[in-house]
Amino acid sequence: MKPISALPRLAVVVTTVGASLLAAPAVAAGTGPGTPTVTAPRSDPAPGFAGDGRTTPCATDADLEPGWIGLGDVALYATTGSPSGTPLRTTFQLWDTAYGGKRTDTGPAAPHPAGEVRTDLRGGLLADGGRYAWRVRTTDGTRTSPYTGWCHFRVDRTPPTAGITSTDFPASGSGGSPTKTAGQEGTFTLTGTDTGSGIACARWGTGTPSVGWSCADAAHDSRVVRLADGSADIAVTPRTWGTNTLYLQTMDDAGNVSQPFVHTYYAPPPQNPKIAYGDIDGDGTADVLVPDDRGSLRKPGAAASAPANGHRLAAPGEPADGWTGTRYTHHGSLGYQNVDDLLAQQPGSGMLFRYRNDDRGLFTEQDSIRVDKPARCQAPAGQPLDCTAVGFGDDWSGVTALAAVGSPSGDAPQDDALKRTSVAWVENGRLWLAGPGRTGQLDRVATLLSGDGAPWADHDLLTPGRAQGTDIPTLWARSRTTGEIRAFSLGDPAAFTDPASAPVLGTAHGIRVGSDGDLTGDGVPDVWTVAADGRFAVLPGRGTAIPYPSVTGFGAAR
Repeated sequence: MKPISALPRLAVVVTTVGASLLAAPAVAAGTGPGTPTVTAPRSDPAPGFAGDGRTTPCATDADLEPGWIGLGDVALYATTGSPSGTPLRTTFQLWDTAYGGKRTDTGPAAPHPAGEVRTDLRGGLLADGGRYAWRVRTTDGTRTSPYTGWCHFRVDRTPPTAGITSTDFPASGSGGSPTKTAGQEGTFTLTGTDTGSGIACARWGTGTPSVGWSCADAAHDSRVVRLADGSADIAVTPRTWGTNTLYLQTMDDAGNVSQPFVHTYYAPPPQNPKIAYGDIDGDGTADVLVPDDRGSLRKPGAAASAPANGHRLAAPGEPADGWTGTRYTHHGSLGYQNVDDLLAQQPGSGMLFRYRNDDRGLFTEQDSIRVDKPARCQAPAGQPLDCTAVGFGDDWSGVTALAAVGSPSGDAPQDDALKRTSVAWVENGRLWLAGPGRTGQLDRVATLLSGDGAPWADHDLLTPGRAQGTDIPTLWARSRTTGEIRAFSLGDPAAFTDPASAPVLGTAHGIRVGSDGDLTGDGVPDVWTVAADGRFAVLPGRGTAIPYPSVTGFGAAR
């Protein structure tokens, strides 16, 4: 059956069932030639069960438990026919099967041509906890159709409740003390109650409550859960110390949704936190993000049911292929976090966006922020430059490569915090660098690293972090033509004049090639690639890890 909204409306009779009993047509019912017809009784919303997604436009079997309808009005529909072409009058009849058997008619309505007819049941007419049935018939004034069969439904107009408790991270103001710290996994108990149709499912989160979710989302969203016997335990790791929040909404089988329950709690700071550039989820190790076959950003090998790190529809510009054709980078934060931001630009677009990390590696749970282009230009020694003369545009549309690079003053944490990242990019063949400015933004001055020449147009920028035996982060330049990778220290601006001036460390090929640091656990940064068929591979870095990593080449892909 088509959705109600898609059905043609040849004729519409809009009436409202009220408290009064209106007379039915005073003609005999029949089924002979020329008798009007009425078929396809259905309602919007259709009664159903939110827990398993079942709906039935007209539940005719009174011996089965009919579906539920929640808050709001209900529209009843039917399709009428008039073999003689005579205008019709249609009557809907509502039967209160739970409270005394009262039957209420609406109509006869004004004469109408054959086609779809409708009446509205105002929500206030339906009693919470009630059981109802309805049917419909039509007449041309001479002959009257039989009634349709009864369509049964139940009513639940009371939203469910929601609650969260935790002994690991008690609610602020409850008098309890946390037994764990930021960075440690805590158990939270989700609860819900419903006095009508029963709890169907629940959705929890750490950002802001979402709208438009359903129990069916559990197939791809691990935050949608079933509350067996009214409760379920979940594990959550607060990534930052201080005040954190967790919210919960429950849904009953009638589709009613509870008010969001917000659990605010304090997570003490961890002792000796493990932090690193390239880390998106707070475990202190580098992470890779690549588009999946639907265009959402995920860590390679992540379960399809896990939340996407970057939802397909949240890619900048909302392209049809999601993040597949998007330019993005992560290696530190433009804010004050110990996990990476995500910076992204649609190639050719004049806008660059910052996607804030929710501390779990999810970047599209909140709105992105536009990153302003620096307005002034300078040489490495600080002399002002004419931006126009050196190919520096007013927006980001001329960018062909982009990389968050860490801190040029050194990547070592200070006071258990990572320094804010700087960003490098290639624009019109020249290599630029800008440090952090106000929170979430770049400095208003960009530094031209490559001089007046423009030899960088054919190069990708890779960010391995420390890779040349010092605390200063390294920038790897990869030729798109040959795949050759060369290393440059951000502590030596003079080295960037010619990307072909440094020795070749190795080669890497693929539709995407990147580096986020050490992926193999030996302390030496690696390179990763994505082939045209979607295969992900790691080229392990060769070299030493102490006192700072130093990469001399790469091993075979694995």
